[in-house]
Amino acid sequence: MGGSRHKITGFSLIEVLMVILLLGVLAAIGVTEFVNFGADSKDAAVKADLAILRRAIGMQNAQMRLRCGVSDASVPSLANLNNNDITFGSAPCTTSQVLLASDRTFVANGTIPPNPWSDSTGNPSTVTACNGGGSCAGLGPNSATDCAGSAWGSAGEYGWCYDALAGDAYAGQIWANSAFNKTTNEHTF
Repeated sequence: MGGSRHKITGFSLIEVLMVILLLGVLAAIGVTEFVNFGADSKDAAVKADLAILRRAIGMQNAQMRLRCGVSDASVPSLANLNNNDITFGSAPCTTSQVLLASDRTFVANGTIPPNPWSDSTGNPSTVTACNGGGSCAGLGPNSATDCAGSAWGSAGEYGWCYDALAGDAYAGQIWANSAFNKTTNEHTF
């Protein structure tokens, strides 16, 4: 009787190594594509939040002129913005001029959105003064220094910069105050 012969088949060592090499190349390409998603998402969040804040400042500025009788050069104060209320403190508007609470707020949810590029030393929702006077004299969104007068990218930068000085070149403008990467100029959003 003849015995049956079974032929053993499989992959050679070369074939296995080629598959491993191909998977390694594909993984290396894929990882570099995913690495930048964090920065891109933070950039998108900053741009979206700035659009909301800029629109809110413009709306409150119009409300100040129409309902409260302030001059065209006036802008909401830093205290108004940080407290999310156009009638806060010694504001030019009163609750009798702006009756609805929803009309007095800058942001509907009650708090200024956090700056995703903020470092961990402070409150990312804080708005700091970036206007003429003190170490912020002449500071604008494209300047080389931050509100403390140091180069962008220094520690301790968080939240937003706002120029509340009426008549200043950047009056009423807001931008991100960020310490993440001064070479990408994310503070110029």
